Amino acid sequence: MPLLDIPTLMICLLVGWFIIGLLTYISFTSEPSRQELKIWSAGFAVGGLGVLLLSLRGFVPAFWSVGVGNAALLAGVGLLWQGFRSFDGKSTHCGAMFLFGGIWMGAYLGSPAFSGNINLRIIASSVLLSIELGLMALAIWQGYRREALPTRKLLVFFLAAYVLVNLMRIPMTLIFPVGETEGQPVSVWYGLMTFMLHVISLMCGVGIFSLSRDRVLLEYKRASETDGLTGALNRRAFMDRLGVEIGAGGCLALIDIDHFKAINDNHGHAAGDLVLRQFVSRVNGQLGPGMVFGRVGGEEFGLFLKGFDSQKALAFCEALRQDLHNEPFTWHGHSVRAAVSMGLKRVEPGGAETESQIVAADSALYAAKNGGRNRVVCHDAIARQSPPGAEASASNGFAFSSLAPQAG
Repeated sequence: MPLLDIPTLMICLLVGWFIIGLLTYISFTSEPSRQELKIWSAGFAVGGLGVLLLSLRGFVPAFWSVGVGNAALLAGVGLLWQGFRSFDGKSTHCGAMFLFGGIWMGAYLGSPAFSGNINLRIIASSVLLSIELGLMALAIWQGYRREALPTRKLLVFFLAAYVLVNLMRIPMTLIFPVGETEGQPVSVWYGLMTFMLHVISLMCGVGIFSLSRDRVLLEYKRASETDGLTGALNRRAFMDRLGVEIGAGGCLALIDIDHFKAINDNHGHAAGDLVLRQFVSRVNGQLGPGMVFGRVGGEEFGLFLKGFDSQKALAFCEALRQDLHNEPFTWHGHSVRAAVSMGLKRVEPGGAETESQIVAADSALYAAKNGGRNRVVCHDAIARQSPPGAEASASNGFAFSSLAPQAG
């Protein structure tokens, strides 16, 4: 038996796909809401059937081994491709899953010249499979732009390698035509190239399973970093991100929703929860690159504006304050007014440690609350605060702004 015996290679690939498909299906039974796992496990099953039939060339009629076997393999790859669409929340198309397998069967059944010529079959299968894999790689890469899971890049690399090797079969077929002996393909290059393709196929299969685990780990990580009520970063995650970003300099703001207890007392805790959620939603709508925002206490939030100077940060925070003040929340037909106090601290690049910056921002926040609430106070302006009700007071580029305090 030759070292690179084709049926043996096919059986090895079949075993590998069976194991990966089984693990994927077990994952689906644990997470039945993840439809991509069901589609991928079906893809490995259908593709594995194709590999099994191809390994039986010379033992079963050519219609089943070559015709149906290649069609099943192409259909299995089509299912894997659509699984990636489902993975990224896109619609799947049943016709696309079986399109290329149908094209193959149409050519095989419709043209005796095609079905009887192994070299034409190699060229056709190489073209069809390369198109499918190219579409799969495109779907994975498009998903990477939205969710940069590390395995995506690895999968794109493996698929590109597979397509390259697969397309190399076309010139090799033309230069060194493949013959058949007892139904098995025979050529100086065919066994080696089939081995290479099978190795890459197994890597792709492992990559697909790994990608599904990447998503689970990312979801666990997000859950551990996210405040369950508002969806903002929780205190620990905010402090971790702040510790990373603060060295670049910017402005740190601590934000407190004024009279939050009165909101709960007057309208109920569900109304208070609504205010927290919608406040976070409004802030998230204004966030840009380099900004870190999180819930650090009951009704207290932290915001770091990376690279902002004091005037720019003051303008940003003032816009947030005015938005909340001017647009009350609606709860069961009732208008729920809320306001925020903010303490702002400029952080120089490579400046003092995080804890001291938080203490300074917190002192500015207390100044804002003691000064009448519903205002933004910069730390360097605390000593020169204007009387409550003043519009603004500037000091060396720092200022605080205020409106008359609002009830509730």
